[in-house]
Amino acid sequence: MPHGGVMSSEVSLVHVLKHRRTLTEPEVRYYMRQLAEGVAYVHQQQVIHRDLKLGNMFLTEDMVMKIGDFGLATRVDDNRNVTICGTPNYIAPEVLNKLGHSYEADIWAMGCIMYALLVGQPPFETETLKETYSRITTNKYVIPPLISDAARHLIRRFLHPDPNARPRLDQVVNHEFFTTGVVPRSLPSSACTQVPKFGLEIIGKSVSMPEQQMQQQQQTMLPQSQSQHPLNQDIKKITTSVSTLRIPNPKPQLDKISILDGGLGSPPTSRPTTATSKEENRKKDSGGTLSSCLRQKLSSVICTTDNKASAGNLVGKKRDITSGTLYNLLAACLDNMPDDISSNPPVQSYTPLFISKWIDYSNKYGFGYQLSDHSVGVFFNDLTRISISTDKSRVEFTDSAGRLTVQQAGALPAWLQERYQLLRYFATYMEENLTEAGDARSARAATSRASVIPHVRRWDRTPKSIIMQLSNGTFQINFFKDHTKIVIAGDRTDVSVMFISSDRQSFTYRLTQIAELGCDAMVRERLVYALSCLRQYAELDGEEV
Repeated sequence: MPHGGVMSSEVSLVHVLKHRRTLTEPEVRYYMRQLAEGVAYVHQQQVIHRDLKLGNMFLTEDMVMKIGDFGLATRVDDNRNVTICGTPNYIAPEVLNKLGHSYEADIWAMGCIMYALLVGQPPFETETLKETYSRITTNKYVIPPLISDAARHLIRRFLHPDPNARPRLDQVVNHEFFTTGVVPRSLPSSACTQVPKFGLEIIGKSVSMPEQQMQQQQQTMLPQSQSQHPLNQDIKKITTSVSTLRIPNPKPQLDKISILDGGLGSPPTSRPTTATSKEENRKKDSGGTLSSCLRQKLSSVICTTDNKASAGNLVGKKRDITSGTLYNLLAACLDNMPDDISSNPPVQSYTPLFISKWIDYSNKYGFGYQLSDHSVGVFFNDLTRISISTDKSRVEFTDSAGRLTVQQAGALPAWLQERYQLLRYFATYMEENLTEAGDARSARAATSRASVIPHVRRWDRTPKSIIMQLSNGTFQINFFKDHTKIVIAGDRTDVSVMFISSDRQSFTYRLTQIAELGCDAMVRERLVYALSCLRQYAELDGEEV
């Protein structure tokens, strides 16, 4: 269909991204499908746009996207135009190398647009034009771990350095990114400033929740009393492929640049250079011991309370432990810890609250999980969340704007019943089919009396691991290959690191003691991996690290 002419609105995707920062994957499908149709029409007229970018994607009052600004457009002839023109962040490498424009340069720009919508900025954007061009010509960019496999693959196709290897427009709209996920028929104008509210029947995937295709099909028999429930068939489709730490992701590794793709076979010889600059002189410049330095750092970012306060009153308080905070503390630890240590510090007598079971059912509803205190939650694809307390008496619902509603389980309002039923079926499946991820018997008893149940804030699944972060700041990585896990959690006065072995034994260490005494290679390399993840999360949250 033709895209162009007079715009009925001056709102462009630049304005949308300014308010939203990132878009959900259903929205990106909505815009990218229209963009593909518009570019196909332009190319049918033997015209190359040469300046496709967010600022030239305009929205009408009905949220229909139109391609504008054909000031740099040119017709295709036998001799390719070798003029270097366009917006730097969207210029294709063959244009920079003076090989000329052709249709493939517009395809490249579409990849930059898709990346920007999902991540919040173009893939090659830097502070200098020279560095941006260098990254374009060397194809150097990082796809954050939060992007789904299908979206990741399509971006890689769009941004292939060989123009002939980029997808045709008919291949784009038939890519699994479009065919396996929800494509909204329309969007409300409010989507320019806030996440649209999808109904349960068309819940989409957000950037925080990558879509995972079911790898196997297994029928799970439910009790006879539940057999006629309308959700029965959906629950039966939940397979063992999404159970905790038992089935590795068999998909081919598509992201070859992301720092998260480093292997976990042998201990790394050094930490990534990106994480050393701020903390490498901490020990040398410090007047006191490393332990006291880290404690001072911790006390400035973790809620402190009167020593006489009860533990039960402490757990529910909000802790200011962000991804950036954990990154900086972990970086300081790894920078200062002694090398070549084959043992670990003394094991603490408690285990922090962690995710002991999970189900990735994001192809339809969302991500279900059980915490080590046996509270259960679901992170729905529309960014709402529901949790039920350990004693099953209290239900908490958080809407997409973060507003919390607390209800008694026996007196739920009608509008919450459907999600509550989904929560119950997630809980039943995990209880009957999944094994606890670690030993939680020594977990602090106060966690079950929290005034607010911690919920999953974000999660991501890579070929090697699943990465999860709770609303209380706890950061957890489960590794598929050997079924080990690492949990980094903030306490009132310290940060703890829990390592769960392949045989599900839990070992909790204080971060300050790891910094002072070191740790063995298995724990260390997983902390290095966690540092890489935390850095990307912190950058996505706009934190300086």
